[in-house]
Amino acid sequence: MARIIKRIPCGELAGESYEGINRYLGIKYAEAERFAYPKEITKWEGVYEATDFGPAPIQDSTYHKKDCKDPANHYEHEFMLGVDPSYSEDCLYLNIWTPEKAEKAPVLIVIYGGGLVSGMSQSLEFDGDEFARRGIVTVTFNYRVNVFGFMYLDLLKDKNGKAGNYGYYDQQTAIEWVRHNIKALGGDVDNMTIIGQSAGAASAETQIKSPLNKGYFKQAIIQSSAGFSTVLKSKDNRTEENKKWNEVFLRSGVGDIGELKTMPAEKLYETFKEVSSKKPIAFCNAVYDDYFVGDFRNEPVDTKIMYSITSEDVMPFILNIVGAMLSKSQAKLTDTYAYYFCRRLPGDDLGAWHSSDLMYVYSTLSRSWRPFTKEDHELSKKMIGYLQAFIKTGNPNHQGAPEWKTYNGSKKYMSFDVEEIGMRKIPILHLLKETLFGKNIGFK
Repeated sequence: MARIIKRIPCGELAGESYEGINRYLGIKYAEAERFAYPKEITKWEGVYEATDFGPAPIQDSTYHKKDCKDPANHYEHEFMLGVDPSYSEDCLYLNIWTPEKAEKAPVLIVIYGGGLVSGMSQSLEFDGDEFARRGIVTVTFNYRVNVFGFMYLDLLKDKNGKAGNYGYYDQQTAIEWVRHNIKALGGDVDNMTIIGQSAGAASAETQIKSPLNKGYFKQAIIQSSAGFSTVLKSKDNRTEENKKWNEVFLRSGVGDIGELKTMPAEKLYETFKEVSSKKPIAFCNAVYDDYFVGDFRNEPVDTKIMYSITSEDVMPFILNIVGAMLSKSQAKLTDTYAYYFCRRLPGDDLGAWHSSDLMYVYSTLSRSWRPFTKEDHELSKKMIGYLQAFIKTGNPNHQGAPEWKTYNGSKKYMSFDVEEIGMRKIPILHLLKETLFGKNIGFK
């Protein structure tokens, strides 16, 4: 690898160049105190060394290490084997991969999933190399999760009367940083795509609906959670959220908000874990405000959307319904495409579980313990080819590939399997069976 230095609006940035790709890891995009909104980094002194990932957000694996070699710890076994991140509340860092000679290249911004309680950009399924090789600037970033990213209390309101959604504001600040700096690295701010899976998908849908990002994204790829942000009626949930999070505050043992902001991070996390473990799914979620949860969320946006489910996804029958509802809403303004990933992964009998398509999308099959075949690698290349076309043009169709029809017009998905790539009706009975009786891996 060769050291490279580029000048961007923030200052001089040092990264690494290899195989026609420039890579910059661990760029600090914002600062934020606990329970305070992020402040974008706009300048630094000297040369910023961007050659290693920044710290991951504090989460359960910070304090409770799981054996990544044990298949019982499914996601750790799949995506964290050999990864040894540092963790910190100071976690607002991003990573960029660009073609070596990028000039007005489309930009892809990636948001990880994890139920808004865990996740990091360093995990094995994510990588920007392949998209960069195909002429696409790729950005991943960390944002605050669990109690540090989504606690809401009336007592935490700032001078503007606002509290909560810290993780969503982290995401939006990362987007702003990219818009302010990516042109200097060869990116085109007028052709940006946002992609996310699971909670990252809900985040991506939330971000394209937000007035803060109006006109920012030409395309969005929403994997295994499309439609919820659009379909669920917006309501003012601040009273409910305050009551829920107040239990964390009361159990923390501190006397006031000042102590809550300075108490040891581990004690605060363990208190959150104790309280949230006794509550229903999705303890961490968006709270009503003017930018992320308002009536605007239920309206269509002029962003072309590709959404997806997997054959053994979490509640795939429901995901299919809400995805179709999102497509119907979007049809008033623009096209929607849908894909169905049904390759049963080799190595066990879990099928195409929630998140299994990510290794194919980011060309990271070689990092896995699974005995992937030549056909798996070919499937990955073909999937990426469709996504590459969509990211560049808003249409996944390209020369030499089976036609991908819009969902609006066909009511069909593009099916991805090693034995088949083509348009098909979704197998409703299989989705219903999986929803009622399947393993529902990823359901928390």
